[in-house]
Amino acid sequence: MRAARFSALAVAISVTSAMAAPAVADPAGAVSRNGVHTVTVADPQVACAAMRGATIPANKIGTPGMLRADATVTSAVHHAASDAVLTAGRQPVRNAGNSSAVVTPAKPAFCRLTGNIAPVTKGAQPIGFEVNLPTEWNGSSTQFGGGGFNGRLTDATGYISIDANAGDVLTPLMRGYMTVGTDSGHLITASPRYNSPDPVERAGATFDFALNAEMFGNFATDAYKKVHDVAEEIAKDYYGERPRKRLWVGGSEGGREGLLMAQRFPGDIDGVFVRVPVIGWTGLFGNFIATLQAVERNGKAGGFTTADINLLGRMSAHACDSRDGIADAVLSDYRGCQNKILKAVRTLKCTGAPQPGSCLTAAQLDVVDTVFTRLDLGFTLPSGLDHYPGFLFGGEPWSLATKVGDNPSLSYGDTGYPRYAEYGVGAAKFVFSRNPGLDVVNHFDRAEHRHRMAQVSAMMDTLNPDLSAFNRRGGKLIVLECTADYARSAAMGMEYYDSVVSTMGRATTGTFMRLYVSPGTDHGCGGTIDPATLDADGTTPYGVGTSAGTVNAVPRNVDWFSVLENWALKGRAPGVSVTATANHYAPPFQMLAAKPICAYPLYPRYTGGNAASANSYSCRR
Repeated sequence: MRAARFSALAVAISVTSAMAAPAVADPAGAVSRNGVHTVTVADPQVACAAMRGATIPANKIGTPGMLRADATVTSAVHHAASDAVLTAGRQPVRNAGNSSAVVTPAKPAFCRLTGNIAPVTKGAQPIGFEVNLPTEWNGSSTQFGGGGFNGRLTDATGYISIDANAGDVLTPLMRGYMTVGTDSGHLITASPRYNSPDPVERAGATFDFALNAEMFGNFATDAYKKVHDVAEEIAKDYYGERPRKRLWVGGSEGGREGLLMAQRFPGDIDGVFVRVPVIGWTGLFGNFIATLQAVERNGKAGGFTTADINLLGRMSAHACDSRDGIADAVLSDYRGCQNKILKAVRTLKCTGAPQPGSCLTAAQLDVVDTVFTRLDLGFTLPSGLDHYPGFLFGGEPWSLATKVGDNPSLSYGDTGYPRYAEYGVGAAKFVFSRNPGLDVVNHFDRAEHRHRMAQVSAMMDTLNPDLSAFNRRGGKLIVLECTADYARSAAMGMEYYDSVVSTMGRATTGTFMRLYVSPGTDHGCGGTIDPATLDADGTTPYGVGTSAGTVNAVPRNVDWFSVLENWALKGRAPGVSVTATANHYAPPFQMLAAKPICAYPLYPRYTGGNAASANSYSCRR
């Protein structure tokens, strides 16, 4: 690492403190506090300022097969310690979805570095990175995953990605970790389409980076390894040593990235926690496109209204809610309910003139089949994927609209157009066909783009079941699936786990991997609730569950980072279940209910007693 101002810093320190360099604690002088290796920076403000302009040479970044260039620290700002406060300008909101919507978490004294890794090819953007260096460092690092198509710099100072906790849980930075984030090599705001007056063009700003091979390669695989390597060099220079242990946390796209690290770069990671990982990416986006086409062909004959979606949700609950021992609007038996609900939903077919909210047309039932049953791709991809599993039932009133929409009058580019229909259009235009003018609804055919889909699969699907190298290193992997996920199918994570067991054996898999399944929770898997919505027995009426603005009484707050720490760093393996809580949405986050989240393939079955108590459930098949 070449620090542009390091020599000046050394002189300043030798004059002011009679120290010879380095500017930070010598690792030989590091201390153990409560059994934790701790390095304390001697003069943090000066040391932080000295990092501005530092460079890391290309040969220290990435692997020989990657496009490689130098990295530069462009900003270095020291932050004093700060207490947790209610988020500025916000009142506590019901079921915030992420504790940071209610509370700005406490921060220790730390140095925030931002910078970039230079692009190599014409038209590519740099890879942005953020590295946060606590003044008192515990000797380990935590890298944060991104989300969606990325395109913005991940904030690694707060809660772990799309976290579900009561709001009083310590962030990785507060625990003393060096934390790391990236934009994966592109910014949406840097797209020439971003400020277009044409809404269709403007919508393409999220996806058009994929037209550049270097930028798509960085998003798919390379950026996470490159930024990891940059952070390692920064730690060596700032603290005098590299991290002793390295963790990864992320959800959705960030979950895919975490599994990518375990599969492709196992020597770089010791523990991974991923929530609802977007693996089987090519199949998922094939599902998005197929769903879009089923909804919008023939004059949007498959379009849904809110009343239609609620009808589907009521039938879903009626068909299977009690199978888990209690009628609480949570479909806990996720394996036993799917076919039963599909059969019941088909009885809703209109026999006369359709009336919104009273029956479903043949075109709407075709959409239901597209979403909730297996999609056969028609060919096998390099990842081994030849299908994408159906989405699981259980969250229709608050989730299905984001996939199929609840206002058929809206079109791509319109405000309020369903997010995952937009993702389908974007992937078809910019990733698979690389034709921004394509009429996706009427003219996209998977078979015509089979070759490109194979290329994308090899980069994005992240389905390698052989985790032997990760296991030999002593790595630990925790995956959380949430069954009412509207953005990708929880069944994909279950299929991946089964493939790891088939490849490595159940006993071996159990030594390093856990899959937990949270029934009735959505893509964020997180949030807090309003106690006024809980019935006396701790349940909630049908139809009030949501992740954005109303309420949800499913206990789902877990300090997952501590679960990962305990296993990856302390050797304490998690058991067959983890207790989740439902908490008041504002400090002091009073616990209102608790329920187990069970290891796959088990689910929490109600056995009697107070439904708000975790002791009233047993993990069963």
